[in-house]
Formats: sequence, structure tokens, C-alpha cells
Amino acid sequence: MNFSLWASKRFKLAASSGANATGVAIAIAGVALAVIIMECSLAVVLGFKNQITERIVGFDSQITIAPAFDAETGASKPMLRLDSTLIPATMAALPSATPSLKFEMPGILKTESDFAGVYFVGYDRAHDYDFERNAIVQGSLPDFFSADGADKIAISRTMANSLGLAIGDSPYAYFFENEAVKQRRFEIGAIYETGFSDYDKTIAFAPLPTLQKIAGADSLCGTAISVNGVPSDRIEDSAESLQQMLLALYSADEIDGLYPVDNVRHTGSMFFSWLDLLDTNVVVIFILMACVAGFTLISSMFILILDRIPAIGLLRSLGATKRQVRMVFVNLAMKIIARGLVIGNVSGLGLLALQAHFKWLKLDPDMYYLPYVPVEINWWWMLWLNLAVVAVSWCVLVIPSGLAARISPSSTMRYE
Repeated sequence: MNFSLWASKRFKLAASSGANATGVAIAIAGVALAVIIMECSLAVVLGFKNQITERIVGFDSQITIAPAFDAETGASKPMLRLDSTLIPATMAALPSATPSLKFEMPGILKTESDFAGVYFVGYDRAHDYDFERNAIVQGSLPDFFSADGADKIAISRTMANSLGLAIGDSPYAYFFENEAVKQRRFEIGAIYETGFSDYDKTIAFAPLPTLQKIAGADSLCGTAISVNGVPSDRIEDSAESLQQMLLALYSADEIDGLYPVDNVRHTGSMFFSWLDLLDTNVVVIFILMACVAGFTLISSMFILILDRIPAIGLLRSLGATKRQVRMVFVNLAMKIIARGLVIGNVSGLGLLALQAHFKWLKLDPDMYYLPYVPVEINWWWMLWLNLAVVAVSWCVLVIPSGLAARISPSSTMRYE
């Protein structure tokens, strides 16, 4: 059996002196506090990243194919048309992706006393409507492809409050097409809320066939192709692959134009730059918490050694090597770390679970894009965090434990 492990098991953390018990309690509290703060920081940052990314992709798309433009004049077409090549080319470049036709149309939504500029957005049947459906807070998302849903739209709560609209109201919508004003009366079928005020203020979801009819386009025309289903860490590379595929087809005269490809990391760069800053904040917090935990552990190590100098002399007299004595105190201090990890994990994960369920901590959506503090408990990240705490703590303890190894048996006889 390992001598250092055997000996450390026979030592109690709280020895005879009150200073020892206080030092151990402070060290355990320091480790627990560091774990709580690091776990909360990690969970909040992951929550912000995932929920904001979900909202950006929900309103936009991971990858967007825009209408073709003339490489010589630089003029872009107002719409694109699905043909027998474009969708198969997209699927060939991105086998896991789901392309869908998208139609965006600016207009004005008017009531008897007020009006607002609105972007009406419609998708074809291939689109995944889970984002829109999960954001509904009143009513239900209309079936835009049924006869009953052809004149229904979904607007945001922000827009409904601004215009004084409710479910069942029928405001007029005005569109400007070919120097003419077209009027359409829509019924409010649903009200959604994402807390993402930049989009909530302007986006209304409408039936794609109705928008195509207003614009005088057929069922194969749209203002873009929305591509989703790409792994989140491969969005930019996937967009580049798709662009190269379309360039090759254009060079071979297999498609009718040069279609630009954009991705959400570019179109939503302002939001993603803000999210990247959160990573820097988390690194700073981790470093500060590591320093706090390291300082308390080193202090407790000195207290453990000073309180057990006679025992150190006895161990050395019985033939224990310097390394064995050092590892006795490292193992003893690891008990402190273990207790701190248990308390920190129970408290930290408990607080995160409560926030995830009850959403007690609120935010200003205009400032933070979300109405509450989001948390996401990623168990793999939490496991790696705990392992990192153990590894860093062990490295920190090795240096001060050398003090115990340098104590000679003869000097312990004069120690009081």
C-alpha cells in the first residue's frame, strides 16, 4: 500500500489548534466559492451564446443564398427562381442541410390611429417552423398554406403593443410594388415574443403564397434561399463550400447567374462579436478564481504543516523520505479540495437549476437581447471544469508541501 496515502488517511483535517480548523474551513469555502462562480460563469455564457445564436438563426438563417447578380454590371436581380439545379447543388455541397425558399417584403402595417414599418417574412413548406412556433405567446402559428391561413400573420408583442393590436384584429397592410401601392388586409393569428428587440420591432411572419401573389411572382420565386441544419462550428466553412460549388456551376453554364452566399456569422457579426467578448470575461473570471482558491489552499497548507511538525519529525525518524512526507500533505490538502468541490457543485448546480426553471434573474432585453439570465448546464464542460480545478490545485500544492519535506527530525524536538 502507498505509504503517503496510508499516512494521510490517519491525519484529521482539523487538528488540535483552533487556527487549523479555521484555516481548513476558509480553504474549503474558497474552493467552493471558486467552483460556484466558475460554473455559473460558464453556464451563463453558454446560455447567452446558444439562445442568442438560436434567435439570430431563427430570424435569419445559418446560410443564405441571395439572388444572382451580373458580374459585369454588379446589378442584382430582385428575386431568385428555383430551378432543377440550384437546390440539388445545395444538397450536394451540404448533404445535412435543409434549404427552403424565403420571401421578404417590406410594407406598412396600419391601424385607424397608428402605423409601423414592417418586414413581412414567409417560408415554404420545407422550412422548420419550430423557432416561430416556440416563440408564440398568444394564439397559435397559422397554417400559412391552408385556405384559412392565407390572410393571417404573426406579429411580435412589441409590435402589437405599439399598434394596439390583439388576436383577431384585421389591420391593413400596404406594399409598394412597381411604383404602385397594393393593399391587403391581414388578420392577427398569433403574437410572438423572443425578447430580441432588434428583430421583434420589425419582423412579421406571413404566408409565402400571399407575398408571392402581392409581388406578382410565381410559386418558385423568392428573395433568398434559407439553408439550415449545418453544424454550428462549420457554418463559415459550409458557406464557403457552397459558394465554390455555385461558382463552379456558373463557370460551367449550369446555372443562370452568380449567386452570392452569406452566413449568419457575417450578417450577425455585431451580436457574435459581443458574444466573443464574453469568452474574454470568462477567462478573466477563471484566472481570478484560480488565484483566490490557490491563495487559500497555500495558506491552509502552511497551517496544516505548522500544526503537525512533531508528526513530521516522527515520520522522518521512522524512515519516511522527503517525497513521502511531501505527498502526505498534498493528499491531506486534496481532502480540502474534495470537500470544496462537493459543496461547490451542489450549490452551483443547484443555483443554475433554479434559474433555468424559474428564471428569477431578469434582464433588460434592450440591453442584453434577452429578458432573463440564460443558463445552460453542459455536463461535459462541468466535468472538465472540475478536473481542471483538481489538476491546478494539485500543482499549486506541490510547491508549499516542500516545506514539510525540508523539516529535519532533530529540529522537531525543539519545536513547541
